[in-house]
Amino acid sequence: MGFELKTLLVWAALALGITAPLPDLVGGMVVGLAATYAGFLVTPAESRMTVWATLFTGLMVCVVFAIAHPQLPFGLTDLRLQLVMAVAGFTSRWIAGAMASFGKGAVARAGKIPSELRLPWGKD
Repeated sequence: MGFELKTLLVWAALALGITAPLPDLVGGMVVGLAATYAGFLVTPAESRMTVWATLFTGLMVCVVFAIAHPQLPFGLTDLRLQLVMAVAGFTSRWIAGAMASFGKGAVARAGKIPSELRLPWGKD
């Protein structure tokens, strides 16, 4: 890697709040994407996302876990960044599915708010 590319990657990581060394971060991303693809392979064919959607989801979840690594609970900060990103990549499909279903439920609950809103001066 050239100096300019390394500098660009370090600045991008710092802009996201990732303070891990660049080799650990890049290695974690490679291992995380490999684990994402392994999770894709063990998922039943009828419930799979496309390969590119799976890899993009894995990339985003790995970046979020790299950002949150210093503050993770339950002693996960003691684990190496690559291991945390590999687990995050493997479980990214299920993490994204849980977030999507939570978002759909929140939209459904938010849709009920206007009908349940009662103003103090309104008629009942």
